[in-house]
Amino acid sequence: MPPETRPAPARPLALPALPPAVWLQIAMLLCLVVGAFSHHLGPMRAAAALAVVWIATQWRRLIPLARVFFALATALGALALAVAPATAPGLLASALVQGTGFAALMMVLGLLRQPVRRAETTLAATEYLLAFPPRRRFAALFAGAHFMSLMFNVGIIAMIGDLTQPRDGRDVSRDPARRAMVMAAMRGAALVSIWSPIGLGFAIVSAGLPALEPLRLVGAAFLFSAVAVAIGALWPLLPAEARMPRDAAPAADLQGSGAALAVTLAISAGLLGATWAIHIGLGVGFTIASVTVLPVFALIWLALESRHAADGFGTRLGQALAALADLRSESAIFLSANVIGAVLSLALQASPLWEALAGSRFAGLPLALACLVAVPAAAAVYLPNSIVVVMGAQLLGHTPLGLEHPVALGLALCIGWGLAICVSPISAMTLIAGRFCATSSRRIAHRWNLPYALLLLLLGAATVSLAYRLGL
Repeated sequence: MPPETRPAPARPLALPALPPAVWLQIAMLLCLVVGAFSHHLGPMRAAAALAVVWIATQWRRLIPLARVFFALATALGALALAVAPATAPGLLASALVQGTGFAALMMVLGLLRQPVRRAETTLAATEYLLAFPPRRRFAALFAGAHFMSLMFNVGIIAMIGDLTQPRDGRDVSRDPARRAMVMAAMRGAALVSIWSPIGLGFAIVSAGLPALEPLRLVGAAFLFSAVAVAIGALWPLLPAEARMPRDAAPAADLQGSGAALAVTLAISAGLLGATWAIHIGLGVGFTIASVTVLPVFALIWLALESRHAADGFGTRLGQALAALADLRSESAIFLSANVIGAVLSLALQASPLWEALAGSRFAGLPLALACLVAVPAAAAVYLPNSIVVVMGAQLLGHTPLGLEHPVALGLALCIGWGLAICVSPISAMTLIAGRFCATSSRRIAHRWNLPYALLLLLLGAATVSLAYRLGL
């Protein structure tokens, strides 16, 4: 056969060499999933040990806050073992396993962002939102980003920031119209964390409230978020420096597609459906269901998108697996927060205050509303909202409030989580938004988002009160 007529040889699957830390993460994820589905503690505890080792290997690459939390969790854990040798080991082991699940969710979210943010379909969907007329652009982007962030998480903010940067290199970071679009993406992504079973806040709350029926909480939180998005679309409550001008120029050089947006939203719905099916059908928590579904979804997406790519599936797979460590600091913080919350809960349960807290006279609507306010209030003064939510769920889940009104308590913690993201100067979303808006994350949290957050706090108080009065 002449050389020119021979078929081209199949390109072998070449996977780039991965650092040992990535293989450590993969082993941790496999142990966690195997242990959860087999209902054996051994693999899950092995996953927790691997997670701690992995965080230790990443020490120099962690942000200072993550280092502080990891060190504090280690110190408090050692103190608890010394003071309460009978009860602390079991409690700490359980907290480590649960915290490992939260860290694993952060890892697979990083894995998911790699293929999705490069996909032509999602780029076309985002461009379609940006191409709306100026008067409707903020509302369209707010609502669209709300649902698209089911897949993108914080990545939707960076995508909007990149797409609104002119190709000629002009600096428009201080342009009010561009700032408004970044803020719409940020608020939409923050609000989806209130009701999404794939989100970390929902995972923490559903894991900590034994009497909770997750479907009820999803429904109630989704209705709240729908009203919150509608309010935010009609009244953004942004200052002039970050408000969409009515005479803003139309979007240029954007080839968006309504069909691409429909496909993206349908895929998001399918992702939620698959997570829910695993939760119901196999009896595992939402955290494990998400950790199982998201990597499979990401790899399928990666394979489909790589069919016509020049770099091939192997190269993209290596890049995606390396992205497991993108949210290393967040993983360390959430695992550490779970251990810190468990130790503080143990200390509180040993104090005289616990008898009063667990008593019926303290279990009621005022306590639920106090949780709603405490979560964003703590976040506004630079305390990670994960600490307050973990403690609230662990402490109150077995009180009369958590047992008799789990939806009301769950709503208070989930809504508080979403508001905390908006008003925390150290949340990932405010930090990314600040970078693209050429301003400080503190300005975004304490000035740009504060009026809107206060309005939603009132709406949240009404929602929690209604759920409590209905006996939910």
